[in-house]
Amino acid sequence: MQFLLKHSFKLAVSALVVLMGIYLYLTYGGSSDGSQKLPVMYSAPDFTMTDAISGEDVKFSNSNGKVRLVYFYWANCPDVCPPTTQLMSQVQDKLQADGKFGTDVEFYSITFDPERDTPEAIKKYSEKFHADYSGWKFLRGEEQSTAKLVTQFNDMFVVKDPETNEYAHLDLIVLVDREGNVRKYIEGNHDGTPTTADTIMKDIRSALKS
Repeated sequence: MQFLLKHSFKLAVSALVVLMGIYLYLTYGGSSDGSQKLPVMYSAPDFTMTDAISGEDVKFSNSNGKVRLVYFYWANCPDVCPPTTQLMSQVQDKLQADGKFGTDVEFYSITFDPERDTPEAIKKYSEKFHADYSGWKFLRGEEQSTAKLVTQFNDMFVVKDPETNEYAHLDLIVLVDREGNVRKYIEGNHDGTPTTADTIMKDIRSALKS
């Protein structure tokens, strides 16, 4: 009973995260074979944040003309963020082989834990996944504005546990097309997920054709 009381916030939020993830995947998920056009869901919000690696400001809409994968994470994440970032690294390798990484497709990893995710911590984290900074931006901004940005990607959310300062969030990658439209939520790499680098590549190819 003491365990349940102590961890009731985390357990409740974790359950909500799982339910929301299932709902979004069933509603907007599925896979594309690269020939089926993905539907336009809504216009992605524009924002400006600091590139933790270069120190330069990055305005999201300046990358219009490219397909983008957007992922919200925190470097101290004990479970889903590292394997999903590793999955993105695998997609990076495939795009590099196709000559499309950085030119036609970019990645945006955005921390919602800027206090602990300093530029130094982010660089150390990103190097674990052999990130190619020519096409993979690791961004950070103010915690409150980042939390607001998460919600502007419709149906996404992040919740901070006030006791542990840990985060519960949806493990979803957002696929944004060349015109800045959200086309799909892609389930991250956690237990039971059907997502692979190849399935993500099919979705990217579909968005590139749109």
